Amino acid sequence: MNKLTRLIFTIAAIIVSVWLIALLFRVAAWIINGLLYVAAIVVIVGLVMAYIQRQKPQSSAKIDDK
Repeated sequence: MNKLTRLIFTIAAIIVSVWLIALLFRVAAWIINGLLYVAAIVVIVGLVMAYIQRQKPQSSAKIDDK
């Protein structure tokens, strides 16, 4: 009976550990997915700011030429 109890406990421990690992992977995927949205927003804002910075000297040069 002692060996059967130990076997059941081992199987239960394996099932719980696999469940916890799957939960950890889900949390990691959720965090990575959220960070991808943040990274996309940062890239878009950076591109817009670079475009605006590039347009400022050209528009002031056009005014000076007139």
